[in-house]
Amino acid sequence: MDTHPVRSGGDVGVRWFYVLLLAVIAIAAVVGVVSTAAMGQTPVAIAIGIVAVAFFSRVGC
Repeated sequence: MDTHPVRSGGDVGVRWFYVLLLAVIAIAAVVGVVSTAAMGQTPVAIAIGIVAVAFFSRVGC
């Protein structure tokens, strides 16, 4: 079985892009939960929160 060479961690610009993207997704998730909860749509807010937590738990692994 052939082995692949170890890749470096990536370009610094690419890492900052991923950090910025994850920050935007986190902010959008928080805003989505707060705004739907403020409108009285508690089940939708809970669903958005669960999906956001699942996404970030998968990203963290």
